[in-house]
Amino acid sequence: MRKLTLAALAAFALAAPGAASAAATVIDFESLAAPTTSYSIAGVTFTSGGGGLLSPVDGVNGTRTVIGNFVEEPADIFTFDPIRADFTGVMGTVAVDLGDYPSEEFGDEDLLFLEVFDAFDVSLGRVELLVGPTEPGFKTLTVSAAGIKYATFGSIGGGGSSVYADNFAFDTAVPEPATWALLIAGFATTGATLRRRRPAFA
Repeated sequence: MRKLTLAALAAFALAAPGAASAAATVIDFESLAAPTTSYSIAGVTFTSGGGGLLSPVDGVNGTRTVIGNFVEEPADIFTFDPIRADFTGVMGTVAVDLGDYPSEEFGDEDLLFLEVFDAFDVSLGRVELLVGPTEPGFKTLTVSAAGIKYATFGSIGGGGSSVYADNFAFDTAVPEPATWALLIAGFATTGATLRRRRPAFA
């Protein structure tokens, strides 16, 4: 019985999310030296909406950050396209730091967002955060779901301007199907053995 219990515990440990996923990959955009139409690094490719440029800028956190394509349409409405991140694999968790320089002079608040999708363009989850015109620093937005193939992030509504991204992080996080199969097989074996060991009643 002791061997059976140890086997079941081993199967559970192997199937636990923490054991199944590697450490999260974090991209800080420090190697992005000039505006570009596409930026690929560590298994993810970043692009800006409409095929525009991604531009490196100095952020309020003192490090290099990235901003989407600048758009002025209609005239005098300054906005930036959301950034899209496509993964070579399938992820389970995505996070990004988004923020804006304090804009007391212009008074624009920004609705930050992060949304993740599967390979069929179906949204798997979205998070939004409204930041005020003078709110300093970056905010971390995170979404977890099985089967994430790409993510979009930036700001919408209001000013929708000057929103910078930094520390884009991603992780498999959700156990692979083979790991779930191992867990199920372990529990099935445990159940079958316990049924065989069940004492008979007269």
